Amino acid sequence: MESTGGEPDMLDPTRIRLARELSGLSKVALAKQIGVTARRIHTFETEGAPSSRAESLSAVLGVLPNFFSLAETHLLSPDVGFFRALRRATSAQRASARAAASIGTLVYDFITERFVLPQQVLPDADGDAPASAAALLRAMWGRGPEPLPNLIQLAEAHGVRVLSLPPSARAVDAFSFILNGQAFAFLSTEKTAELTRFDLAHELGHLIMHTRHPVEPDQTTEESATAPFGRDLEAEANRFAAELLMPAAEIRAAAGPAPAVSDVLTLKTRYRVSAIAMARRFHDLELSSEWAYRQNLVELGKLGYRTDEPGGMSRERSRVFTHVFTHLRNKGVSSKEVADELGVPVELLHQLTFSQLPIAVAGDAVRSAGPRPTLKLIDGRA
Repeated sequence: MESTGGEPDMLDPTRIRLARELSGLSKVALAKQIGVTARRIHTFETEGAPSSRAESLSAVLGVLPNFFSLAETHLLSPDVGFFRALRRATSAQRASARAAASIGTLVYDFITERFVLPQQVLPDADGDAPASAAALLRAMWGRGPEPLPNLIQLAEAHGVRVLSLPPSARAVDAFSFILNGQAFAFLSTEKTAELTRFDLAHELGHLIMHTRHPVEPDQTTEESATAPFGRDLEAEANRFAAELLMPAAEIRAAAGPAPAVSDVLTLKTRYRVSAIAMARRFHDLELSSEWAYRQNLVELGKLGYRTDEPGGMSRERSRVFTHVFTHLRNKGVSSKEVADELGVPVELLHQLTFSQLPIAVAGDAVRSAGPRPTLKLIDGRA
């Protein structure tokens, strides 16, 4: 920002608050660490701070000094989107998740300035039953009843922007929102690959069924996220996810009468879901009695499936991030240069992109993962 009237350049107030919330620090804690009052921090976050504060704020908040002087940005408000918070998530942890999401949208601003991404293709299924909405999405995405492939890449191919959450925000399971018409989904990668896949299916349900019924700010837990008119949005999104990943007609045909644990394990591998989710699907479709369902859960628990997914699927990765970072690297643009342009540490960018941003490790090697896809690069960029 340019100085006026002899006043010093000012740091962007929204970016100061965004960085503080991402760090998980309160105003009081930040004030103590940089030697000012909490009231002064409030002023920084509403009116801006002198540019001379950039270094001290950077040192405490974990972003680069230039982060506070980049283009004005937005901070997602608590009533935007669908936040599925674990019981242990505090308001500070939810704020950190929203801040991570705000930075995630900036990552995609960087990408869309340089690459052409697929157009968004999402039906408006507000008011539809979850099973109908799931069938509609499959049809619109050109999918029959077969098991779906990599769901992150399938969503990306239809314009949904999918990112991962940094450790500071992972007390929140997953969340999604639509910002300026663009759908975003954020996932925790601390769960099994199967549960993360189900979380994305759940968020897709929110994005197509609930955009006109946002969750209220005080309804951010699984137990209380109930929309107006008595609609339980979380339960609807779970039913949507189950039908999207495990279509009822196909499961009924494949399971046969009185499915046992062996059937659970066979079909959970085919449909790339957790064993517990498949056992629950059998029960919800009335293929298993209540007693049989509970017996299956006991057996699955003995095999380790209540807390893990033994021999589970490989974690799904983003096609967009693999292509973008590979292309930039081939153009001589390092991971550090990308992070510097965004004003964030390389490690944070790595955490937001499913650990697919190549980062330096011992011996000057790099860490990356995923297949190399094909996207169209905008001429003259990157």
